[in-house]
Amino acid sequence: MNSNQRRNKIAEVIKRNGNVLVDDLVKEYNVSVETIRRDLRILDVKGILQRTYGGATRREQTTYEMPYLERIYYNYEKKEAIAKAAIKLMENGDSLFLDGNTTGMVVSRQIPLDLELMIVTNSVMIASHITEKGGRSKVFLVGGEMGPDGMTTGHKFYQELKQYRFDKAMFSCMGITPQGIYYSKIEPLRTAHSMAELSNSLILLADSSKLNRTGFLFGMEAKRIEVLVTDDGVPLVTLDKLRELIPKVIVVETSGL
Repeated sequence: MNSNQRRNKIAEVIKRNGNVLVDDLVKEYNVSVETIRRDLRILDVKGILQRTYGGATRREQTTYEMPYLERIYYNYEKKEAIAKAAIKLMENGDSLFLDGNTTGMVVSRQIPLDLELMIVTNSVMIASHITEKGGRSKVFLVGGEMGPDGMTTGHKFYQELKQYRFDKAMFSCMGITPQGIYYSKIEPLRTAHSMAELSNSLILLADSSKLNRTGFLFGMEAKRIEVLVTDDGVPLVTLDKLRELIPKVIVVETSGL
């Protein structure tokens, strides 16, 4: 296990349990006290946790999100399992919006070559993945201002997006609770609102780290989602509440990963 993988695991423990102890982490990962303290210091700087005497506690920040390139590898195995389930929701002939979130990136890598889709995306990287491997699907990149994460935003993006209508839209969020879906920034929130207007079916892809988490901006009520695809790290109580609101909740098995 490399240092990034270890820090991701520590971040997962913090999210799940609320706190960690240095001594426990040293035993768990068989590394030195200095190594664990460095891991906690780095995670503290990133805003994921707050160091305490002998350990660390969870830091809840509604506006903080891990940098995009780091989020790609955070919970990657869970995102991959979610992506495989999402692929099964696609049908030949579908028009699909696939937003540029990190789970959407994983989905783009797994689209079968023989599946014929009309895919619209706001991510240069997703468009590149689909076109480079070939296949029967066609991809359209919506223009706009390019961000450091390779996604387009802004007035031109929304004006161009209005030209389309979709059978399905796959997107993500910062957090979801039975009360609704949350975001840390305005652009992904606006994109989600656009999808609600332009798509017949809204499909939310959210790994368990996003469940029972809120954000700075409230996006929409959970009941507006047709399908939620998540993993088995979600508490059963939360799943039961979401199943009362969302017509279809798909839970993929990741406990053995």
